[in-house]
Amino acid sequence: MPDNVKKVLVVALRRLLRPLVRIMLREGLTYSNFAAIAQMAFVDSAAKDFVPKGTKSSSSSVCALTGISLRDLQTVVADQERFEANQNLEGPNPFAVVLHGWHNDRDYVGPYGFPVDIPFAEGPISLTALTARHAPGVSPHVVLQELKRVKAVTEVGANIWKPLAQEYIEPTLSAENIRRMAALVESLLSTVERNTRADRGGSELFERTMVVDSSLTKKQLLGLQAYLKVAGGQFLQRVDTFAAVDLQEQFILEPEDVADIRAGLQCFMYIEQDSDDSKLRDVIDFNDSTI
Repeated sequence: MPDNVKKVLVVALRRLLRPLVRIMLREGLTYSNFAAIAQMAFVDSAAKDFVPKGTKSSSSSVCALTGISLRDLQTVVADQERFEANQNLEGPNPFAVVLHGWHNDRDYVGPYGFPVDIPFAEGPISLTALTARHAPGVSPHVVLQELKRVKAVTEVGANIWKPLAQEYIEPTLSAENIRRMAALVESLLSTVERNTRADRGGSELFERTMVVDSSLTKKQLLGLQAYLKVAGGQFLQRVDTFAAVDLQEQFILEPEDVADIRAGLQCFMYIEQDSDDSKLRDVIDFNDSTI
């Protein structure tokens, strides 16, 4: 890697880490916690991403790639095994699955591709039937209460419910929201990494950015956000419908085809953070240290 690219990459990585570090510090994680996690990620990538799938990596190659000693490598492997044994191995979020089915299941989508309003239990098309189809074993009462809590549905008649959101988003920093955040950032960075490979060979993934030319007032920001909720939601609904229906009908699986690629599209609005180029020496008072 050329020196100028390496220098820019170091600066870029610091920018990428700042939002994650804010969350970690806010939630009580220290640098030592992050360092252990970073070691796991380095070893995980070196052992899996630089050899053919299904091939074992030698410990010497992993150590050479990561700069980690053999002793530390053995510690990382043991730590990761303990971590994976204790982590929460939950399946798909049932509330997200039901909400997605409401927007994509042909029985619950109207002639223009929008989800229909449905009763809670009456008739074959209902929230109860929808839950039984897409999240069997989960109480429809629990689903309704949770979708109401996150303001994903509203009552438009006597126990008749209308979806307000296409995606389940937990409004607090819960385990579900952390998993969602990790999946979003991982997908974005994976796309950028793929699109910057020298051997990509015309396989670039769709990646576009729109930037508002001028600075906005708070009122204008709210106006833009309100517009995106409608226009962006409609766009994603069209793409979702195309992927669920048209794509399957236009490209029918042949006997020799292997469907093993998971893909999707993520859209989000962002606000640029105020840049702070202050030198660390100017913002830390070393005379006040009690260490």
